[in-house]
Amino acid sequence: MALYTRLLVNLAADEHRGEVLQKLRRLSGPEAQVELFSSVYSAGLAGSYLFDAENRQHVIQSVLRKVEKGLTSHVDKLQHEGINAGADVYWDRDLSESVVRKVLRYQPDLVLHAPAAHANPLQRLLSAPDWRLLRQCPAPLLLSKKAHWSDRPVIAAAIDPFHLDDEAAELDERLLQQAAGLAKQLDGELHVLHVFNTLPHSAIFDEHLVVDYEALQQKVRREHRVRIDELIRPYGLSVGDPNVHLLEGELHQLAPAWVERTQVDVLVMGSLARGFIDRLLLGSSAERLMDRVGCDLLVLKPDSFRCPVSEH
Repeated sequence: MALYTRLLVNLAADEHRGEVLQKLRRLSGPEAQVELFSSVYSAGLAGSYLFDAENRQHVIQSVLRKVEKGLTSHVDKLQHEGINAGADVYWDRDLSESVVRKVLRYQPDLVLHAPAAHANPLQRLLSAPDWRLLRQCPAPLLLSKKAHWSDRPVIAAAIDPFHLDDEAAELDERLLQQAAGLAKQLDGELHVLHVFNTLPHSAIFDEHLVVDYEALQQKVRREHRVRIDELIRPYGLSVGDPNVHLLEGELHQLAPAWVERTQVDVLVMGSLARGFIDRLLLGSSAERLMDRVGCDLLVLKPDSFRCPVSEH
């Protein structure tokens, strides 16, 4: 049985359509319902003085029909292959919010989106559409960065069970469930990644805890191994397995090289809400990795996530 029944595919960039649709085909089971979506906007056309209001609307409708015709050609191919598919086009100035509004209406199990390359780090501060979509999308979001998946793709869940609240712990369970389900559906390999610091921040300021630094390091390592072992045992894994990776350091620093070394196809991660200042300076782990890893990212939100975008 396929992991996803309702899939929404944002086809904003022509150059990525082929690879995204190939992944869609591998994700679509017999019961799948697929919607191809594209959001269109032209500031020059919307603000042009060459047209009155009626003619401008006529030109906009012509643009939308042209885009819809392109989507329909893909829909026809998918339907010919036995995939139930449709198409929808919006005219919307805010491209990221347009996708989110479509998500709220369509209620997909998964959104597929090919992000643009962000050469300039300041784009995060300028709220580039990809960053905003990652933050705002309430549904699982697959950021398609890799051209093609392997025949037996490596699906890795990045987990961190040392949380202070139940919300994050439940998210770790969902990450493992999604990664395991995806690996099974694609006949791939399930890997688990946990990156941690051996010296907790709370211990740095306690002189009694840092007297025997090496003993503390070993204690923290053991605790992480035990906790990870408990979490992954239902999936037939243990910390001694070659598919389970415990790294010491910072996730955003170690993950890119590990992803390349392990030949990961999809990295499954959680995205937890932060305050404005934290988001501005740090961002979530998923945001920090979006431009640093070459693999696809499947980003999940906790059940308590409240979408900041309204449906209308």
